[in-house]
Parts: sequence; structure tokens; C-alpha cells
Amino acid sequence: MNPSTLFLGGTALLLAVLLGGGRSVVAGTEAPATIDAGENLSIRSLQRAGRTPRAEPVGIPLRDPFAGETPLAASSEPPTFAPVHAALPVVPAFPDFRVIGKQQDDTGWAVFIGEPGKQGQVWVVREGESFNDGFKVSKLAPPLLVIKRLRGRQSRTFDIGKDEIEE
Repeated sequence: MNPSTLFLGGTALLLAVLLGGGRSVVAGTEAPATIDAGENLSIRSLQRAGRTPRAEPVGIPLRDPFAGETPLAASSEPPTFAPVHAALPVVPAFPDFRVIGKQQDDTGWAVFIGEPGKQGQVWVVREGESFNDGFKVSKLAPPLLVIKRLRGRQSRTFDIGKDEIEE
């Protein structure tokens, strides 16, 4: 090791000890001042502007839970709360698909699916294929056909008849 590097490192260490004065060397922090046990501390609550009020009981006065023993006025009626309505997402109904027929070829089974409201619209799909902008054939194995909605967890099972193989 170079003697000048050793001298500079030692000097830097000595200056850090002398200038630090025994204080901890943590950037940006100070040791907290000690709190006298006899001091009276007060805790203030902050009010934020623009907050929506919570649903509070109607007809019951609010009280500070830390304010000592003050019994509530006895009431024969249970407390009533202001209604809070949560908007739940509406899932559209599953369409009334109908299976027009099925066909087996060298690549497997295919089904012909129609929808009553769309005359002339027929989808020819195989297992794993999507159709009608949001539906998928998840299982196609006679006698069952399972169609699932791509968004959500809805599915519908159809009975398409037995595997009719002529021997």
C-alpha cells in the first residue's frame, strides 16, 4: 500500500473522530430529547379539508372515548345508521347460445353455435377457441360442451349428445 494513501486515510479518520465530538454519525438524524414524566402532553387531532363524512348513527350523540366516564343516555330504540350504498358492477346475462350441431374430423370435434337474437350468425368453434367477442370453448368432449365468459367467472355447460361413431 502506498504510504501517502495510508497517511491520507489516517488523517481523514482522525478528523472524523475529532470533529464528530462523540456524536453518532448518522446523516440527518438527531437523538430524541428525553421527555420528563411530569410534563403535560397534549394530543391534537387534525381535521382534513375535503373529506367525505362517514355514516354516523342518527339520533345518538357522539362522545370522546378517552374523555372519562360519562354514561350514555339509555334509549329503548337501537341506533340507526345512515345507509351507505356501494355500487356493484353489473355483469351482463349469459347469452342463450344454442348448439346447432357437431362434427368430428381429422383435427377433432367442432361445434356449430348460434344465438337466437342473431339470425344467420353461426360460429364454428373447436376446444380452446374464442368467439362472439368474449366467450371461449373451454371443454369440448361429447357429451359435454363448456363455454366460459373471458371476463369474469361465468360458464355454461351444454349436453351435446354422445360420441356417435359408426362401426
